[in-house]
Amino acid sequence: MNTPVLICLACIMVTSISMAEQPISYPEDKPIIDITFPDGWDVKPKEGVLYAHPADDASFFMSLAPLEATSDDTAAGAAEVKEEIEDLFKNVVYQEPEETEIGGLSVLLINAKGEDEDGKANINLWMITKKGDPTLMLLKCISSQEAFEKHGEEGLAIIKTIAAHEAGSTAQNFSFPSKENPEYSIDFPADWKMENNDEGTYVESPDKLIAMNVLFIDAADVEVARESMKKKVGDKYASIEWNQGGEPEVNKDEALGLTAIFDNAVAVDSDVKYSVNFVQYVRKGSDKFLLLLSQQPLKALDTHGEAMSGIIKSIKVKNQ
Repeated sequence: MNTPVLICLACIMVTSISMAEQPISYPEDKPIIDITFPDGWDVKPKEGVLYAHPADDASFFMSLAPLEATSDDTAAGAAEVKEEIEDLFKNVVYQEPEETEIGGLSVLLINAKGEDEDGKANINLWMITKKGDPTLMLLKCISSQEAFEKHGEEGLAIIKTIAAHEAGSTAQNFSFPSKENPEYSIDFPADWKMENNDEGTYVESPDKLIAMNVLFIDAADVEVARESMKKKVGDKYASIEWNQGGEPEVNKDEALGLTAIFDNAVAVDSDVKYSVNFVQYVRKGSDKFLLLLSQQPLKALDTHGEAMSGIIKSIKVKNQ
């Protein structure tokens, strides 16, 4: 397990407060990728293209469509994208492309700026391929500078939901207090062991390397429970460092009435390094708050990092 993977996992945890409610598999007839848009966005497929934007602001819009070029010729794909963009905008200036991976997909990111009749525009382009599939897809995000400042973080959260679609994949869901009327909801891989208990549920990967506890604790104890649990867990290890010696990440969403706190630690015991993660969600007006605790050897994230990312991103909290 290397540090960049751990940091990536921590970043996903930090941004997961944006509760997305519209999961989409694309293309609809033969899905290649999954992507999730926030509740309150207009999401419409039209002639094979998926369009999406905040319901109250079409000046920040995203589109997803296949390119004519195939995945084995990304240079042709990049040329196709450039031609398309320069038909729409003038004075286009490109940044250096960046290659990355998101959710088991290969992505070429191209950021640019241009101008049209409405003024200056931010242009963000993701060329996406899935190993073994010839389809080359383009996710395009176009926005005015004002719209980018308003919706940019939400757009990034959408990008982080992108994952390769696995045919026949299923998940097991845990909802609190009930599936019929959930305040909190979280999905786990279908083949992971899940045992419900009076406090929530205990989940374990098939190889027993990942152990996760989902706890629902009285809201009256919110100020002390997390620190108490951190101490209790930390005492099990020879040493532990939380948040690289700094403060936990705190993320608030006033619209959702939600506060999330993310603590990430590296612990050592018998010369083995462990990743320890706390995720706390407090929903305004709820009698309970959610505390998710995971503990695993750092090397386990090599195998299960993507699954853990999916678990964190699946968390949903009911709006006020």
